Amino acid sequence: MSPTCSIIVFMTLRGSSQALFAGLLLLAVQGCATTATEIWQVRPPVVRASSSGPPPGLFGRRRRVQAAAEHANTAVGVVERSLHERGIRFGTDGTPASLYQFLHGQYPEVSANQARSGDVLFFDMGDGSGCGGHTGLVDLVDSGGRLMFREWRDGSARRSYVHPGQPHTRRDGALILNTFLRVKLPDDPPSTHYFAGELLCSVVRPQP
Repeated sequence: MSPTCSIIVFMTLRGSSQALFAGLLLLAVQGCATTATEIWQVRPPVVRASSSGPPPGLFGRRRRVQAAAEHANTAVGVVERSLHERGIRFGTDGTPASLYQFLHGQYPEVSANQARSGDVLFFDMGDGSGCGGHTGLVDLVDSGGRLMFREWRDGSARRSYVHPGQPHTRRDGALILNTFLRVKLPDDPPSTHYFAGELLCSVVRPQP
């Protein structure tokens, strides 16, 4: 059995021979190293998964619900919700351009002068995206041919107006004929259009 460190130190203090001292010192190094090795053999802890966390898939469901709520508060979301309620089921990537492509591939385009409640309006916002840069849903057509349409713009739902027969006229007295869909900027060229009637480029009639 190897001597312990305390025994070796005691023997060293009592010894008188240098040879004995050297031998004991060698035993001290070997013995203490052996003792230290035997003492520090520690097994790593076992880590077990906790069962107190949220159930699997909870965060994924929350993200989907949040994304659906955010999509509902967009121009496309307003139109899609109405069409889904009418039994027209489809999905897009959430952009007006994708909605424009889908509806034009599935349903007839009609003249703006023949638009009626439930038709989908598309606008060319003059930003280079072409027809389908913005969209709205016709709610009502008055006796003078003016369309009242539902849209989402600038972070809020709106009731707006477009008059296909008078696209360049803002008002007729107190009556609004065309809503401003674009904000006037100082650098806009003279040919820039702002009224809904000027920017209206397509009317589609979805049918279930």
